[in-house]
Amino acid sequence: MMTADPLGAMKIDVLTPEVATDHLAELVELLVQAVENGALVGFVWPLDAPTANDFWQGAIESTTTGDHLLIGALVDGRLIGTVQLYLSPEPNAPHRAEVYKLLVHRDFQNRGVGAALMTEVEAQAKNHRRSLLLLDTVEGGASERLYRRMGWREVGTVPHHFNDPYGKPKASIYFMKHLS
Repeated sequence: MMTADPLGAMKIDVLTPEVATDHLAELVELLVQAVENGALVGFVWPLDAPTANDFWQGAIESTTTGDHLLIGALVDGRLIGTVQLYLSPEPNAPHRAEVYKLLVHRDFQNRGVGAALMTEVEAQAKNHRRSLLLLDTVEGGASERLYRRMGWREVGTVPHHFNDPYGKPKASIYFMKHLS
């Protein structure tokens, strides 16, 4: 599903492995920048480009199975944001999917990119017959506010769940959303 940004230039779509590989340098930049800015996405600072590259190579490879979608936001051919959707392959969870690593380039934050990516996540989940989405995020962050605005429901908080990229303990909040 291709959608356009109200500003007219942004396109949101599922990235094929080939397209994602074409944008590998931008994916690396997004991840390094996010970690530098304190995002809790599984890495600590400093995050070097080779480590970020390895992560993205693995993420791109995982999209070949069909259980993992990489959704990107592009402006004039430049990748400015991404989010991942893991479609649970377990036999007892064909209705479930998990959302990972919503990243938006700092130059494009607070302009609706994250909301557009999450709208596409929900559309893709519906396309794959998923009715329950799950995610976790840091307590008190911009993503928490976004998810609440978009109708996600908090299901619990885990104090000191992880350390931020600079070593400070942070709580995570788990969210869910039922799709109609």
